[in-house]
Amino acid sequence: MADSRDSLARDALAHLTLALVEIPSVTGDEGPLCDWIEAFVGRVSAQATVCRHGNVLIVEPPARAARPVVGLFGHLDTVPPADDQPAAIAGGKVFGRGAADMKAGLAWMLHLLEAPVTFDKARPVLVFYDREEGPMEENGLIPLLQEKLLPPLDLALVLEPTDNRIEAGCSGSIHVRVTIVGEAAHSARPWLGSNAVYRALPLLERLGGMVRQPVQVGELTYHEVMSVTQLATSNARNVIPPKVEANVNYRFAPGKRIEEACAEVARVIESAFDGGRVPAGSVRIEVVDRAPAGEDASGHPFLAAWRRARGLVVSAKQGWTDVARLTGAGIPAVNFGPGDPREAHQAHESVSIDRLEQGYRHLAALFEGPGSDVEAGGHGGPQG
Repeated sequence: MADSRDSLARDALAHLTLALVEIPSVTGDEGPLCDWIEAFVGRVSAQATVCRHGNVLIVEPPARAARPVVGLFGHLDTVPPADDQPAAIAGGKVFGRGAADMKAGLAWMLHLLEAPVTFDKARPVLVFYDREEGPMEENGLIPLLQEKLLPPLDLALVLEPTDNRIEAGCSGSIHVRVTIVGEAAHSARPWLGSNAVYRALPLLERLGGMVRQPVQVGELTYHEVMSVTQLATSNARNVIPPKVEANVNYRFAPGKRIEEACAEVARVIESAFDGGRVPAGSVRIEVVDRAPAGEDASGHPFLAAWRRARGLVVSAKQGWTDVARLTGAGIPAVNFGPGDPREAHQAHESVSIDRLEQGYRHLAALFEGPGSDVEAGGHGGPQG
């Protein structure tokens, strides 16, 4: 039977998560939530140092000497809510937009200050940031890393929903715009033109026949995939389309450089038209967005000691997360958060209160104990 402290933590985490989902924070409108969190930190941890940069908060509890410094990173924003999306506690779950992705993770961060945890093993730095769900170039972490606003960190956890598993690294992502040019004509006389959609068929057939490719990185298996995610024309309904644009998204494993990934997706696209079914010069390829893969930091000594002590499962992160930004800046990082990732962005998004409380116990054990499992290193790698 859970003791009274477990029950108190469970209730506090559930109600913190509900309070957070009740404050709308769609990308670009994170200000009210950032204000609320700043006020909450001031109430429960008067000795914490709080630095605010726009709608980004960096919170540092009082320091202990010679302890590893672990950054906890949680984004404030959500995708837009569905119509009539509930915000409630019911059936052992907290419902609401962002419950899984990732306001339950924010609740973890805040409860570490509220509990409070003693931080005998490590000292946390809590980073609440904006615009993660929007365009990649607007992400609130970018100025923190470019302007070196973060304190030195030995390790970082990005609290994306992983259902209390450690998900190491992350796949890189490239978006390529493929433009296939035809010739317009009236749809009553299609033989006078050349339908660009039909010219795109070799590409659709080529990518439609591809299967996921497993790539082993250390002990982890990632899957490389290439997909058409958009197909669009801009002509009137009674016009044979003179142009069609396809978006091709390539997800690639850690260890492959951006340049190699760009060359690979171009090779696949070009090979689709090698049969001569499309005239030369009628296909254009343009890389419109790119993000590097994140490195696998699951072997970090402090992290490895924690995962062994808690019996945590480690797997590969198939999607892209800010682990890539952090490892690219020299900060070892993994994904670890409450919430089932399959719940993210759903119309009835929720998080299990049991899993919320169980995961919090794992997180608290990273910081709280009789002493450090490993010596603090140089307190963080290069962040430039």
